Amino acid sequence: MTIKSEANFLEQEISKSINTLKSKVSSHKKKTSWVNGTSISLGVLVTLTLGIDVAEANEQIQKNLALILGGLLTIVNGWNALFDYKKLWVRQKSTLLDLYQLQNELGYRKSKEDHVEVDDLFDKYQRIWEKDSNEWRNIIKTSQQQQNSNNKNPKNSDREKS
Repeated sequence: MTIKSEANFLEQEISKSINTLKSKVSSHKKKTSWVNGTSISLGVLVTLTLGIDVAEANEQIQKNLALILGGLLTIVNGWNALFDYKKLWVRQKSTLLDLYQLQNELGYRKSKEDHVEVDDLFDKYQRIWEKDSNEWRNIIKTSQQQQNSNNKNPKNSDREKS
């Protein structure tokens, strides 16, 4: 493979990665906004439902409506805790910005020289993805540790009962 085609290969890989991440970042940003907006809206609706004075005949309907809204709020917040779109959005946005910097550096080198060395840039490209992967592993590890600590709590309460 010639130096020029190595530079072109890296340029194509960076561009593909950027295009893939751009759509993911946008999607996670929208999901973050939706989950947060829905959570806030449901919280407000629960509060308003319980705070409004109604006739005695409608109290049961009011309580049931508040219960349903509270259940939906729990589902939305559970969904958010499980998928944590904001953390995904921030992680992928950081990776995207690193890829843009790398793309700019490669473009600058290509414009300056006919003979472009890109091995160091390819190493940077791999380090960007390595950093992204490590952050993903940390998210998974943290999530597993939280699940393990939650699973240990019932055992402790069983011991206290004995």
